[in-house]
Amino acid sequence: MVLYGRCERFSLSKAICQPTLRNIMAKVTFILGLCGSGKTYLAEQLKNETGAEIFENLLSDGSRLPALVECLRDGKDCVVDEVRFCLPAYRNEIVQHLSRIIGLKMRCICYENDLESANWNVIHRKNKGDPEGHLEMNLRLHSEYEYPRDAEIIPIQRI
Repeated sequence: MVLYGRCERFSLSKAICQPTLRNIMAKVTFILGLCGSGKTYLAEQLKNETGAEIFENLLSDGSRLPALVECLRDGKDCVVDEVRFCLPAYRNEIVQHLSRIIGLKMRCICYENDLESANWNVIHRKNKGDPEGHLEMNLRLHSEYEYPRDAEIIPIQRI
């Protein structure tokens, strides 16, 4: 059963040709959660605290993937906010590809899988449109959302 469109395999083979031997350690932080959980807010906080580059909706068309890889290979910390990474099929592939970058540290912060609180925020927030689409997306993702091993789980705060 496909819950979020087709689970297409994306290719980073052109972006990651050879492991780098540079001794620059970058960190990528994945922020996972349903729509309305607070991913964008947390990403902005991390950017302000660390100077990390934010990559939102990374899988929308694949054009941002090479830029993410380039930033990480250059030793720049990055934050990835992609709702589809709640699903292991999407998340595991990018983690496998990024693990080729020598010295890369990966961190995963997951908002709890609280459909009621996420939907409450979707309905009441004023900074994003398409509440109906986000509510439907949450309904599809909720039952398949899996926390990665070693993830930090945090609660959703209602706005």
